[in-house]
This record gives sequence, C-alpha cells and structure tokens, in this order.
Amino acid sequence: MFSRSVAQSDAGLIGRLSGSSQPLARPAAEVRPATSPQACSVIGRDLTIIGMDLRISSNGTVQIDGDVQGEVSGRQVIIGETGKVTGTVYGLEVVVRGRVYGLLQGERIVLQASSHVEGDIHNNALIIEQGAQFDGRCHRLAQPFELVETKPG
Repeated sequence: MFSRSVAQSDAGLIGRLSGSSQPLARPAAEVRPATSPQACSVIGRDLTIIGMDLRISSNGTVQIDGDVQGEVSGRQVIIGETGKVTGTVYGLEVVVRGRVYGLLQGERIVLQASSHVEGDIHNNALIIEQGAQFDGRCHRLAQPFELVETKPG
C-alpha cells in the first residue's frame, strides 16, 4: 500500500527534525535481522547454576559467562572470560576464555590466552594460545567426535 518502508520514512523525518537535509543513519543494532540463523543461549555473568546431575544442553551455541556446576553440551560451547564451569563440557567446538575445572571433550578445543583449565581434554584438534593455563592430560580421540543430541525425557 505504501511505496516507502517505515525505516526510510523515520530516517528522513529524523534528519529533517535535526535540521540536516541528509537522513541520519540508523544504529547497527537496529539494522540487523530480527532472527539470527544460529541461535545462541547465554548464561549471564550474574547467574550461578548448581544442581545434582545438572545438564545444560543445546543444539546450537551456548555461552557461559556465569558459574555452572554440572554438565554443559552444545554444538559450540563458549566459556567467556567471566565464565566458570565445574564439571564436564562437551561440544563439536569448545572455546575457553574463562575457567574450567573438569573434563573438556570435543572435535576442536581452543584454549585462549585468558583461559585456566584444570582437567583432562579429549579432542581431535587442540589449540592452546600463549598465556593459557592448562593443568591436566590430553587424549586424542580414536575416532571423530559425535555430539549426541539429548532429548528431554
């Protein structure tokens, strides 16, 4: 019914109200699409999750910025700089920037410079950046790692 999009109308109106003949550019956060192709679940830095037989599982990306005591699994698991996991971490790709106390298992494990890991690593590819702290043993997997999807029971 209308020939101009709402975004073009708003940008032109804002530009005219500010006295500029050029429409103002929209911030990048407003321009991005409403849905992203890769979902990311985040455990915030102010969140602590503790439980007996606790499992956090995702078919996409999981980012831990808080404290988790239990098992974390996902296609990609990212332990942020403020993140701490005490338990087991499974993923096709696991990126550690924070602290992990326990087992890391995945196809590709990356320990970035700010990471601190105490525990064993089972992997097919391991990258350890200069500055990373690692105390444990590494085991190369005999066959490619497969992420077993867990379904709610």
